[in-house]
Amino acid sequence: MTSQKQSQIANEILQGNLIKLMFKLSIPGILGMLLIGLNTFIDALFAGHFLGETALAAISLSIPLTSIAIVCAVAIGVGCASVLSRAIGSGDTKTQSEIFGTLIVISLLVSSLITIMGYNFGEALILFMGGKGEVAEYGIDYFKTYILGSVFLFIAVASSQLIKAEGKIALATLFSGIYVLINTILNAIFVIVLNWGMKGIALATVISAIVYSLVTCTYFISGKTSIPVNYKKLHLAGYLLPAIISMALSVILVEVMDIIQQIVLFKSLAYYGTDSDIAFGGATIRLYSLIITPMYGFVQALQPIIGMNYGALNNYQRLKNAYLTFGIGGTVFLILIWLPLQIFPKTFIRWLIPDFDFSYNDLLNFHIVTFLLPVASFEACSIEFFQALGNAKIIGIITAIRHIILFLPLLLILPVFFGVNGIYYGVASVEIIICLIIFLFTWIEFRRLGFK
Repeated sequence: MTSQKQSQIANEILQGNLIKLMFKLSIPGILGMLLIGLNTFIDALFAGHFLGETALAAISLSIPLTSIAIVCAVAIGVGCASVLSRAIGSGDTKTQSEIFGTLIVISLLVSSLITIMGYNFGEALILFMGGKGEVAEYGIDYFKTYILGSVFLFIAVASSQLIKAEGKIALATLFSGIYVLINTILNAIFVIVLNWGMKGIALATVISAIVYSLVTCTYFISGKTSIPVNYKKLHLAGYLLPAIISMALSVILVEVMDIIQQIVLFKSLAYYGTDSDIAFGGATIRLYSLIITPMYGFVQALQPIIGMNYGALNNYQRLKNAYLTFGIGGTVFLILIWLPLQIFPKTFIRWLIPDFDFSYNDLLNFHIVTFLLPVASFEACSIEFFQALGNAKIIGIITAIRHIILFLPLLLILPVFFGVNGIYYGVASVEIIICLIIFLFTWIEFRRLGFK
């Protein structure tokens, strides 16, 4: 039964119409990314509306800490998904049968370590994040309760990446939707009805994470999956670890460097600008992130297509066609958002800072930062392309070039000569150069695969 299911899915990915496949896989991928953001928003919503500003501040302080477990889970999941999609394409049933057990063992080890460290040092971490007084007290209550359930959320998030690697992105999104729905309902019960406060918000997340992990694990061990899984023989396959860990570390490196980049960016705005410059810069970055988030969901659908066709060895031309199809489709998608953003920038920015008094220079800087937004589609497709191929080395090189060789020097030098404007010039310059570098690496990889 499993082989029949896999044959149907694999045949569609290996031979089906790419445009239809793009719509079929990318729409649930976009919804899945929006659901991830929505879940964090729900916790903040209940905290702000029913517990007050202090509770909202505590949640805001905790989010970077709770994100550590999520980032690690996604990283392990992406590493396993990369291995799985290529194994499906090549018909490697041994790897397919051992990948889920390997994911579970790694997830248990890493998440247990995060739970122990997070719970024991929870108070110190909240204080380190700047929590004081009642904000710190609320933050500690939330974080220490949340972290106790991080094992379940870790397993669920990592496992969902395997489901996506099978080509079942809609199913992975459905499971995420169940998680968000239960969290919303439990938040309403625990906070509004039972008055459990911050612990209630965290407990709602923990219980919904338990259900989320049970649903995903049941899917794998009940025979519903398209890969062979024997729950009685789940174990760690050591020979898979190098490929999984190398890819996971590259994903974590990207996330860590993005955090460092934001810190440097805001430090620069604070040093060279005013409070208004910080507010405008923050609004610009948040708006850019909001717009680009659906794109990451869109290109996630490319991973199983690239991985399976690469694993099949003789489908390199289809692999190239898939890359171009998703790159062009993503560009069209972004242009539809980019055009009104360029024409009515004040309208969009006022979503976040409604009473802001814009200057000509502010709007010019906004246009500079968002000008290259449409080409972000091909950039994201290239990163997904290298992940699907298991080429962690290239991702690491791109990350080092972007953040260490380009971003840090430019953000340190340009503002000295151009002030706040130099920060925006630096960000735009990095994007232009890194796009060219990524496209060069992608072209070289296609040449290596035999495309002339």
